[in-house]
Amino acid sequence: MKVFISGSISIKRLSRDEFAALEQLVEGKPVILIGDAFGVDKAVQQYLAKRNYQNVIVYYSGEKIRNNLGNWHTKQIFNTENLTGRPLYQLKDKAMADDCDNGIMFWNGKSKGTKANIDYMHELGKYYIVFCQRRIFSGNKQ
Repeated sequence: MKVFISGSISIKRLSRDEFAALEQLVEGKPVILIGDAFGVDKAVQQYLAKRNYQNVIVYYSGEKIRNNLGNWHTKQIFNTENLTGRPLYQLKDKAMADDCDNGIMFWNGKSKGTKANIDYMHELGKYYIVFCQRRIFSGNKQ
């Protein structure tokens, strides 16, 4: 099982309920696909590194990786079109969505990047859960 974890850059810390969801997730020992961004990506990486969780692949689409706190395996998504900004980072997000079985999104209710990930997961018909400002939603049936 591969789980794509995504979230808003503005979210620096997760709530108790969000950490509980991560705790439950890692008990199943899935491969976790996560990006290299600050915010949720970094917060989840800190949690996984602290637990010494090894089933992680960090995706990145720039020239060099920004965060890989557990020194995990990485997957670079090449930027063949010389994209910058959000379109560049969407390359890795789409690759993680394509590669995963399901996902967990931590959304601030505003982030266009996380919303695009939610929409893409829905388009792919993959199961996902969204934590949105302490409210939980899910999409697509599994």
